Amino acid sequence: MTPKDVRQVTWQKMTTGANENVATYSKRGPNVNLHFKGKVEFEDEGLQNCSIIIRGVSRGDESCYKCLFNTFPDGAISGTTCLQVNELYGPSLLITQTNNSHTTLSCSATGRPAPIVTWEDREILENSTMANVTHPNGTVTVTITSTLAAFSLPDKDTRVGCMVSLFSGGVTKNVSMVIPASNQAPFAGLPEVTDGDRISGKRTVIGAVMGSLCFIAVCCGAVALWCKQRNKMRRTTTISSPFKMLHSLSSSAKRMMQQAQDVVEKNLLESYEN
Repeated sequence: MTPKDVRQVTWQKMTTGANENVATYSKRGPNVNLHFKGKVEFEDEGLQNCSIIIRGVSRGDESCYKCLFNTFPDGAISGTTCLQVNELYGPSLLITQTNNSHTTLSCSATGRPAPIVTWEDREILENSTMANVTHPNGTVTVTITSTLAAFSLPDKDTRVGCMVSLFSGGVTKNVSMVIPASNQAPFAGLPEVTDGDRISGKRTVIGAVMGSLCFIAVCCGAVALWCKQRNKMRRTTTISSPFKMLHSLSSSAKRMMQQAQDVVEKNLLESYEN
C-alpha cells in the first residue's frame, strides 16, 4: 500500500454537539490544545503513526476520541477509539461477633461497573447473601454477608479473605482478617452488656432520684410545719435552735420523715443489688 500524503494529524474528543480538538501534529511539530496541556502528550510523533497519552485519567476523560489524517488530495481519513473509565474502591472487611454462638462477616466494595465480590474460602462461607446499592454518581456498592456458627470454626485462628474485581479476569484486590479460634474469647476482659443490664441501670438511677426527691419534699414539709409552730410559740417562749424544735413536732410529721428515709434506704439497697 502506498503511503498517503498526510499533511496533518488531528486528535478530537467527541462531545455532544461539536467535537473538541485535543492535539495536532504537522510538519511544523506537535501542538496540544491549551485546555489539555499537562494532561495530554504525544507518544508517537509522525504523520503516518501518531498516538497520544492521557495522564491522570478521571471520569471527565471518558469519551470517544477521533483521529483524523488530513491527506492530499483525498481528504480526511479517520479512526475512532473509546475510553471507558472503570472505578474500584475497597474492599473493606468487617467481622462482628453477634453473640457467643455466631460470627458475622461482611465484605464491601464500590465500583463502576458493579464489582464482583467473593470469599476466598467458599467452603466455609457457603451460605452468603448479596446486596447491591446504586449511587447517584453511577457507582455501585456490593456487599456480601455470611454468618458462621461457632462450632463450624476450627480450634485455631482462621484467616478469612475477600476478593473484588470489576470483571472476570480483571485486576483483583484482596483483603483478609483473622477470626480467633473458637476456644478463645475474642473480646476477653470486656463483659457482655445485655438489654436487661441497660434497663436495670436506668431503673436504679430513676429509683434513687425519685427516692431523694421524696425525702427532700417531706423534709421541706417538716421545716414548713416547724416554722408555723415556731411563729405560734414565739409569743410564749424563745427557741434557741430549730433542731430543738424537732422534738416538739407532731407524731404525723415525724412519721412522714421516717417514711421518706425508709424510701431512700430501700432505693439505695436496690441499686447496689442491681
